Amino acid sequence: MKIRHLIVFATAIAILCGCCPKPKQQTIAMFGGSFSVISASDVATDYWAEQLGAKITKYGVGGAGFSDKTQWDGQHIQWQIDQACAPDAPVYDKYILWASTNDFNQVNDLAGDPWDYTEYDGFDSGKLATQCGGINYAIKRIREKAPGKQILFMTSTKCFTSPGPGTDINYRGDAQTGMNEFVAKQMLCCRAAGVPFLDLFTLPPFNEANHEEFTESDHLHLNAKGYEALRDLQVKFIRTGETINGQTFATGGHSDYDFANYRRYAGDNAALQQAPVAVLFGDSITDAWPRNDPGFFTDNNFAGRGISGQTTVENLARFRADVVDLHPRYAAILIGTNDLAENIGSITMENIVGNITSMVEIAKANGITPLVCSLLPVASYPWRPQLGPQASTVAALNAMIERMATEENVTYVDYWSALNDGNGGIAAENSGDGVHPTLAGYKIMEKVLLEYIKQ
Repeated sequence: MKIRHLIVFATAIAILCGCCPKPKQQTIAMFGGSFSVISASDVATDYWAEQLGAKITKYGVGGAGFSDKTQWDGQHIQWQIDQACAPDAPVYDKYILWASTNDFNQVNDLAGDPWDYTEYDGFDSGKLATQCGGINYAIKRIREKAPGKQILFMTSTKCFTSPGPGTDINYRGDAQTGMNEFVAKQMLCCRAAGVPFLDLFTLPPFNEANHEEFTESDHLHLNAKGYEALRDLQVKFIRTGETINGQTFATGGHSDYDFANYRRYAGDNAALQQAPVAVLFGDSITDAWPRNDPGFFTDNNFAGRGISGQTTVENLARFRADVVDLHPRYAAILIGTNDLAENIGSITMENIVGNITSMVEIAKANGITPLVCSLLPVASYPWRPQLGPQASTVAALNAMIERMATEENVTYVDYWSALNDGNGGIAAENSGDGVHPTLAGYKIMEKVLLEYIKQ
């Protein structure tokens, strides 16, 4: 008998005799409100356990939301996270945050913003009253307890009851009053933190015409058929760990999904009394800059137009609205680090540079002087530990960006060299998390940038 056949035969005997060790059972911790724990939810979670070979621990409590104002005897989701992240608590393979409807139903003026309870506001504990603050609290605590373990987020589902004045059913209303705003903010928090999310708001088959088929008599909680409609999508999401996003928010028959987040600066843009000297454009690094050093913007007549979590794809989509239409003399374009972190999926460096090139070409065609900024040094992305060390990748992308700037005959602003700690990262005094600058880091960037802007 050939050796290969002997190996196969021996392996088969070992399996039959029970000699081979069984694969380790995956452990999952799940947090949420009643949607995650009512008896009908077992239709979904038992299916997860079967399909994924997982043991699921439910921390959810009926009535709980992410805001610390949503609770059942004080057991909001922040409280649940504290129990799971206590020193003597086990470390799970995956942590699933399942958003309830309670943040909207109970405190529907407190959606919050993606930077609530983050380094951008100094972890302001007052922001724990907002949905976004509670989400960011949960992500931070889990990462402290279980660095490198995966956090997954499932959005709220639609519910078909009236929560009070201003709306007729939970998901309808205008962009500022409907449940759609809360779900949009959930997604923005996830994008900013690099947490994959599953859109349970638009993807399931529930609508006004058929919702009684999928919900209990309260038109709020799902019945067994409702959970059955979710479970295959949930298993796919948990297994792959990749964002699964719907195309639109169904609000009164109209799309309310704002992919590029045009709404964010629409009011600020309309209120401008004069054209800014420069628009600083990009992601969270630019987003947090005016909050860290507002005088730099007011004293120089600069406009900050960064949005946390965005990539070159989203930046390119809103470049006209948030840069060209403001008629600045300069556009300082600092974007690309979230592309490398794969915030909305993988993308080649050539396509990253191509998107930045398109912004440069649009600026030049409209009489705006583009300033192409290097990415800041990054040793690794704390929200994407599985990507490994990033210093050489960032340096390689910067070399491509600089080459493009030379070919386009535009200015290259080298923040990287000014902030590099010698190993391709940022020193602790200049960045609290190795990605986002502290005030000291911004002061260094300001000195570099002002060398290229003539008032």
